[in-house]
Amino acid sequence: MPNSYNQHEFHEETLLDFKNYTELPNNNPLVIVDSNLKIVYCNDAFRQTFYLDVLDDISQMDSNQEFVFLVKGFCNSKYKNISIDINLSSENDRLIKDYSVSIERIIIKNVQYFVLSIESLEQQKKLEIKINSLHNALDHGKLPIIILNENKEITYATKSFEGILSKEIEGIYNQNIFKVLGGILEPVDLANLNSAIDLSRSWKKIVLHNSQNSVEYWEFALNPVSNSDQLTPTFILIANNLTEHVNHTKAIERSEKKQKLIINNISDLLLIVEHIGDAVLFENANDNFCRILGLDKDEIYSSDIENLIPQKLAKEIYNSIQQFARNNEAIHQFNYKHSDEREYASKITSIIEREGDSTFYIITMKDITEEVLYRDQLKKAYHKEIQLNKMKSDFLANMSHEIRTPFNAVVGYSEIIDESFDTGDIEILKDLMDSMKEVLGRALNLFTNIIEVSQIESGEIELDMVDLNCNPIVRNVYNKMVNEAAKKNLEFILKVSEEEFIIEIDWVKFEKVVYLLIENAIKYTAEGHVYLGTKQKEKSIEITVSDTGVGIDQLQIERLLKPFTQEVEGYTRPYEGAGLGLTIAYKLTLIMGGELKISSEKNKGTKITVSFPGITQA
Repeated sequence: MPNSYNQHEFHEETLLDFKNYTELPNNNPLVIVDSNLKIVYCNDAFRQTFYLDVLDDISQMDSNQEFVFLVKGFCNSKYKNISIDINLSSENDRLIKDYSVSIERIIIKNVQYFVLSIESLEQQKKLEIKINSLHNALDHGKLPIIILNENKEITYATKSFEGILSKEIEGIYNQNIFKVLGGILEPVDLANLNSAIDLSRSWKKIVLHNSQNSVEYWEFALNPVSNSDQLTPTFILIANNLTEHVNHTKAIERSEKKQKLIINNISDLLLIVEHIGDAVLFENANDNFCRILGLDKDEIYSSDIENLIPQKLAKEIYNSIQQFARNNEAIHQFNYKHSDEREYASKITSIIEREGDSTFYIITMKDITEEVLYRDQLKKAYHKEIQLNKMKSDFLANMSHEIRTPFNAVVGYSEIIDESFDTGDIEILKDLMDSMKEVLGRALNLFTNIIEVSQIESGEIELDMVDLNCNPIVRNVYNKMVNEAAKKNLEFILKVSEEEFIIEIDWVKFEKVVYLLIENAIKYTAEGHVYLGTKQKEKSIEITVSDTGVGIDQLQIERLLKPFTQEVEGYTRPYEGAGLGLTIAYKLTLIMGGELKISSEKNKGTKITVSFPGITQA
């Protein structure tokens, strides 16, 4: 045996080698002694427990002499190692405790040493209790766990794995994991698991498992675990029951799908926005809204609506949200007219639930274009009905006067004729017959105008359009009416170009237009003149009729173009007539493709211009 000096010297040289000895997990006391039971190395746990250090003698642990004799006997034996349970105490601590001592013989550089690993039985018992508690917790916690070694064999499994594997736990210990999971995982999944184990990587897979007529979803998760004293890792396979989570997720997905179907099948446009601070962000919309505004909602989530929708609509939404903030309203409505002329009755409602500082709003937009058009048509029909009723009233008022007056005259003339026959006054009969002809002509003209207005209003009038020179027709009308102007001592001025003015017109209808305008001009002019002329203005031919008569109030011009109207209505009006002449002239001009303009000033006269597109002769 080496002497103490040599051993001490050896201790200094090999101290690092001893320190590299791997200790037990709980840092149990460890001491290395030579053949003389001198301590050449000890760890901190040994020092703190037995108050001994390097160069001390192990025999100082004299609380149990059997221990010393046992160590000496082992040194003199040929055994390689031995383990015993024994009571020990140190010199400074007389409290005797139970320990498990393992003695192992080692030879370093041809020198024999003895390694004593001392473990407290109390701590060992606590560790066992801890392990058993952990095992029970895993079993009672129903968390399925399998531990695999480097050979892919099961070294531990919790009882809760029985239901998943449909096998007794005792029957799967030391079995290959692939054999055990072969009925659960698909071949491709087994291959992926095998690769993960070979590469010491994590692995996950959700498995559909049928259990007692119900479907369960389990997530298998493999994780490698490496310890500092292990060259190869072990593996922990954990199974998590995701059935409730998956079913809940599916229920949410079904609910979202149902909501999406409901939203997208709403015929009205629907938009959901989120108001955060000063921004209004796109949240969702139905397909109709996205189609009308040309949006792809998958690409615009949480974008500001100012950059997505027309400014007019965005402004209405912003204003409505401000109204909510100021007035705490439950609902706000506005109308919006889109660029395609479709009109929408829009309604915005706030959602009470809030997420942080944001508020959600729902905007529904109902297409009311047809309703608006129908309403406008009703308004027009209503106004037209009023006009028709007014026209009927005017017609009855005028006709009662215009028809009764000439026929009263005829009745009066007939009575005078009877008296003339009785008295034999034949001279007066000729004058009476002329007067009756004039009265009956006036009545016939009235009936003719009524029929013509009726045809025009009903659209039944027929035109015979031809290209002709309008000047001869104008001269012809002048010749017919010159005597009527002379009867009132009016100057009748005609100014017609010798040049041919070709226009496309219905000859008869055009002549009637000019005749009616001259007739009106003579009727409403007491003194001065009446003018009739034609001229060419750019590409149009203009026929002008002007007078120095009573004129027309500018506010009354549009009304006078309607049938059976005069500026002054009733029996006290100063001029006879049914109020049809100007109406017929105006409507016939329009029907033939012309234009009629009236310029007038009260008590100063009237100027009426009828124009038609000129036709250039080839």
